[in-house]
Order: sequence, then structure tokens, then C-alpha cells
Amino acid sequence: LYTASPLRAFENELGAQAPLGFFDPLGLSSAGDKYAFMRRRSVEIKHGRICMLATMGYITPELTGKFPGFLSPGSGLKFADVPNGLAAIGKVPAAGWFQIFSWMAFCEVGAGYDADVNERKEPGNMGWRPPLLATDNPEIKKRRLASELANGRLAMMAIIGM
Repeated sequence: LYTASPLRAFENELGAQAPLGFFDPLGLSSAGDKYAFMRRRSVEIKHGRICMLATMGYITPELTGKFPGFLSPGSGLKFADVPNGLAAIGKVPAAGWFQIFSWMAFCEVGAGYDADVNERKEPGNMGWRPPLLATDNPEIKKRRLASELANGRLAMMAIIGM
């Protein structure tokens, strides 16, 4: 017996890209809750941005070299002594991890990613625009946001693979 697939409330939202279109295999947005969708989109953008930075942070030292000098002068640890990836966990001093986790907490709590769901109604809009990239043209803005979503998704997969 053939049954039609249920209509999806968000199939025309930005980020529904070929070849899959709107991809929601777990049916998380099947209820059509706009707030839940916007919050998930906001989290997707945030994680995509973090992963783009992490991917570049992983690749750049391998291509350009590492900073000269000491990462931790008190313990005699040079930047060149810290390997990439999971091997760095044991090399970075506790104060360094404190700085990293403090920055993560600031980004998670203080940067206002949940506020853009409640107040600005536009996921990823942090309330400022880089002057060189700012545009009021809706088509250019839509293309750039779609590119950011696609690149963020790619970066999430890239950092997992690294």
C-alpha cells in the first residue's frame, strides 16, 4: 500500500541543498515547531563556525610552521613541541586547558547564540557585520548563508576525520 510522505514544514528553508534536499532522517523537525527548528539551525551554524576554525587550526601549523618561542615558559614547553590532534592533550599544561575551556564557555554562554532565536529571529546573526562582507542584497546574502552552512557541515566532517 502506497502512502504519501508527510509534508515537511521546513523543506524550503536555507540549507536544503542538492542532492538530498531537506535531510532530516530522524524526523526531528516533523512536528513543525519553528522555535525548535531555529534553535537547531542556530546550533548548526555555531558548531559549523567552531569546526571551520578548528579545521584551520589543525591544518595551518602543518603548512606554515608553528610559532617560535615558548607556549609555557615556566615549564619550558615550546610551540614546536606540541603535536597536532589528540596527541596534544597530554602536552598542553593545565593552565592552557583552563584558557581553552574558559573561551569555550564564553562562546557557549556569553556570545548570544540562543538570543538570536529569541530576539533577532535570524540564526547566526550575532548583531554585527564585517564591513567588507556586509551586503543588503538579499540574493547575495542568501548565497553566502547557504555557503556558510555547506562549509560548516563540511568542516564538521573534516575535523571528525582529522
